[in-house]
Amino acid sequence: MPVTSTLNWTPPARPKKERDKIQLICDLIAAMDLTPKSFLTAFLQNPDMSAAYQRRYWSTKTGVDGTILLVKVIRDTVQETEIGEKKWNDFILNEASIIVQTQTPPNGVFPKGRFYSSKAIKTDFFDSDAKDLRDRELIEEHMPFLFKLVTNKMRLDLTPPSNAEDSDDEDSPLDDSEAQEPDLFGDGPDAFRDHRERVVTTGKTICAMVAFLANRRHNGLQISNALTFLPCGVTERVNKYLQQIGLTSSRKTALSALKTLGRAAESNISKKIGNKSKELIAPFICIDNLDFEQTVHTKSLGHESTTFHGTWGYIHQIDRSFISSLPQDGLTLQAFKESMTSASSVEIHPKSLYGSISEHLHWKQVLKSQIATVLLKYLVKPTDKKIPITTTPPTVDQISHSRPNITMLKLMVASDNSSQGVSEVFDGILQQSSISDEDFYNRLQVIDGDLGTCTNIQSLRNIRIPNRRNEENLSSILTLLGGAHTLWNIASAIFSLHIGNSADRRDSGAWRFLDSMGIPSDKPVNKKDFTLMIQSMEKIHEATICHFLMIVMGIENTEVSPQLQELPSDKIDLIINECYNRFFTASAVDQAGKNLSPKLLNQILRTIDFASVVEANRSMKSGDIGRVMYMWKRWSVMSQSMKKLKNYSIQLPRMILLLEKILPSALSKVILHSLLIAPSGRRKHFVAKDFYLEVQNYWLKYFFNHTGKGTDINRLKDVFSVNVALLQNLIHDLKVESGLVNYHQSHKNNITLRSLNSCMRMATNNDICMISPEAGQYIPIKVENFYVNGINKIQQASEKDGKMTVQLRPLAVPMWKEGQISIGVEDISDDVNVIDNSDSDSSASSLEI
Repeated sequence: MPVTSTLNWTPPARPKKERDKIQLICDLIAAMDLTPKSFLTAFLQNPDMSAAYQRRYWSTKTGVDGTILLVKVIRDTVQETEIGEKKWNDFILNEASIIVQTQTPPNGVFPKGRFYSSKAIKTDFFDSDAKDLRDRELIEEHMPFLFKLVTNKMRLDLTPPSNAEDSDDEDSPLDDSEAQEPDLFGDGPDAFRDHRERVVTTGKTICAMVAFLANRRHNGLQISNALTFLPCGVTERVNKYLQQIGLTSSRKTALSALKTLGRAAESNISKKIGNKSKELIAPFICIDNLDFEQTVHTKSLGHESTTFHGTWGYIHQIDRSFISSLPQDGLTLQAFKESMTSASSVEIHPKSLYGSISEHLHWKQVLKSQIATVLLKYLVKPTDKKIPITTTPPTVDQISHSRPNITMLKLMVASDNSSQGVSEVFDGILQQSSISDEDFYNRLQVIDGDLGTCTNIQSLRNIRIPNRRNEENLSSILTLLGGAHTLWNIASAIFSLHIGNSADRRDSGAWRFLDSMGIPSDKPVNKKDFTLMIQSMEKIHEATICHFLMIVMGIENTEVSPQLQELPSDKIDLIINECYNRFFTASAVDQAGKNLSPKLLNQILRTIDFASVVEANRSMKSGDIGRVMYMWKRWSVMSQSMKKLKNYSIQLPRMILLLEKILPSALSKVILHSLLIAPSGRRKHFVAKDFYLEVQNYWLKYFFNHTGKGTDINRLKDVFSVNVALLQNLIHDLKVESGLVNYHQSHKNNITLRSLNSCMRMATNNDICMISPEAGQYIPIKVENFYVNGINKIQQASEKDGKMTVQLRPLAVPMWKEGQISIGVEDISDDVNVIDNSDSDSSASSLEI
């Protein structure tokens, strides 16, 4: 409605200048016995309709911007003096405090509130989606004012730095890299984005800390941090400090939450072992033994240090879609038993291990691909693509890289290092399940383990025969050798047989190559780090091939340059073929064997033997189980002439023949495709199942348990062992929580240019390829051709009495029919079922992990 004047007076003439208008208004305010401040206060607080009508737009969308502008003008006026600035800051602080006090997360137990009880916490609490939802609700709904205040403080300067300021020619890499190095610490080209993420992460963390300190039942971030800091090794004193500043919950809360999660994990284990999802084939179980020491400082009767011999493992659920694509009748227990019963009558010919023509042609491609890899890595690069240079052998049987479904078992205080221990391990597995002994032993159960585990299970089965009860005769148990242990033990034996005489500097064995590359050669076969041993073998192998190639190219007296020589592809292909024909063929071996000195022969034989180890390692990483099987066949033959592999010389051929000749094709394919897994779900990042278990053992024993000493064994069993995967993910997520990208790096095993040139000088000076033989030259000990000797040994034993053929045949499984047993096992002693301790160097304990 229109506003009418309530005073009968005539306004003066309207001034034209602003200062005159202001003076006129001030005079009028003074005439009314008011000041400008009191007038504005009365105007804004007066409840009269006419005054309310005049200020109707001040707080609406139409006029709020003008109101804020007025407040800013008042701010500028007040802050003109020091006392005014202080009073204004106090005013704003008080107003901000009021806002912060009113914005708080809701009280109550989740999902109504933001309290997470350690007695009711679930694994989905730690999912990335759940974390994102909690963070988003905290900073957008519950505490947006504090979050914006904190982030604005950290965003004073968001101008991205120029590339010119960050570049430094002196810090540029010496060698070209095909792939850009990942920004691991947030100081790379994406530093601007990383800073923004860091600001957001810090802001939401501060909000969570403030909410927790104001009300300790707002504990989402804190209980997550408590579970993360516990396995990281944060001491209780440090944890107490972090709790005081609002970053974490108490250690007692963390242990309580872990116990709750442990009970949920045990329930999940029970369902998986019990096969509640009714899969056609039961989940596979992978086990390994490990020891723990519970240390007591102040000892007394009944209270002293104790060493526990335990067994740990995991359940591997086979992909349902993969199983459904195979013939179902070949996956049953009945089909397995029928095939195993006929094992005694299956004719096993030694040629089954030698490989077919296609396998031998594939081995030729393997050698050429390794030659091409070294040539293109260190010496040349093609100028054209007329002839493709293959650095990877053809694929034989590729496994899917989908992430495996794995559930860790509970640590069992029972060792699988004896027949009795294996029985206790089976009892421990059954105690974690919800099924009866009868149901467990009346289904096909595949067990993955090392050589000792498989041998002891077979020994226990032999002890219990004859027996018609499946619960006791173990006829439904199928054991498989772990791929990693097989690689490590056989590679260790091959390495030790090619190491050479380290006491003589004139010797050119494997130790000499290590020494020339600056790698310690006093203990090359380190049983505590088999990965390092494999890497050392690969470096020796590549260095030897590099020297062979330089001889073929006629540049053995020159140094390897960081600048690769450019050659046409047909010339490169010619060099590869010439190198193969000169150093890798059977005729090359025969020709080298005619020399008076076996120096060249030793180099060729070592290179060929090491090639099998390198190929097995690379094929495992790529997930090609077909290529792995080719190498296992080759090792099966080689092991017959290697005393250090007495047990593998029987068990490995048995497993190969079992998978290729005995089992139904569908079951064999399931087993083969389960031997390797891709834990991260990425291509070419496969590992053997027992290798993955060794990694988990490391996390449990050396990381969570501080090198395996001083822990409570019950807490280790009930709390840590079943939660290892969860705690692992929490630690990996720390980088994501800090606002950085969690990169997965692929480790490359390259030889530095300096080391390679040093090794090439050694090879030239020692004339390892007998280019310029001299009279009185050092003659090393001749190395055996283990592959040819293995073939000869198998053929001689087969032609003599057939015992070798019988020993290599997989053992039959007993079948009861109408009150009679049909065992089908030859009446011969099976020496491999007992660990041979006659020679400490060839005992299983010296090679097996």
